[in-house]
Amino acid sequence: MRILVMGGTWFLGQAIVEGALSQRWEVTTFNRGRSGSDAPGVAAVHGDRTVREDLLKLAQSGPWDAVIDTSSSELPPRDVLLATTTLRNRARRWVHISTVSVYEGGRTNH
Repeated sequence: MRILVMGGTWFLGQAIVEGALSQRWEVTTFNRGRSGSDAPGVAAVHGDRTVREDLLKLAQSGPWDAVIDTSSSELPPRDVLLATTTLRNRARRWVHISTVSVYEGGRTNH
C-alpha cells in the first residue's frame, strides 16, 4: 500500500506514519518541516499545502492508494479544496480525519 500523509510529524499524523511503516507500507509525508522530524523510512516532501506550486511538486511523488489528511481542520475550505483538486488524479482515496470534532466543545465553524 502506498499512502500520503498530509503532515505526519506529530500527534495523530505521526502515529499513522508509524503504524503504516510497521505494516511495511510505502509512506510519503508532506509538511513544511517546522513542527517535527519526518520518520526514518518515509519519502518526505516539504512544502506548503496552501501553495499550488508546492502541491504540484508533491503530485510528482504519487500516485498513492490513499491520502490521509489530519492537518486540514484549521484551514479555510478553499485551502482544503486546493489540495484535493490538485491531487485528485494522484490518489484513489482521500481520508480526512478531524480530531477537533471528537472533543466536547470542539470548533464547529468549518
